[in-house]
Amino acid sequence: MGDGPAPGDDRGAAQERTTLAWRRTGLALVVGALTIGRLALEHLGERVVVPSVLVAAIGAGVLVGAARARRLTGGRDGEPEMSVLRDGRLPGVVASLLAVLALGELASGLARVG
Repeated sequence: MGDGPAPGDDRGAAQERTTLAWRRTGLALVVGALTIGRLALEHLGERVVVPSVLVAAIGAGVLVGAARARRLTGGRDGEPEMSVLRDGRLPGVVASLLAVLALGELASGLARVG
């Protein structure tokens, strides 16, 4: 009927969606780090600048890692596998950055109270 791919014939669409999700995650980390740094600057002073820039730089590294991991690698049974998920480094970095951002916001909140 149509000229499009048959149902179930993915041809890399899942890979593309995963890559786009990692890009959005990296962008959210960069924006979150800079926003929290800017908001915490008022309460914590200049000592928040270096950690905020560092976390934003690592968030940018997530963007680079996602771009580099775009290529498909062979998984089980010949299925394509996202190389970023194979070694687990990038998800670990994202989890660590989120923990640092949460601790920064907690410190800022405690500084407001105290």
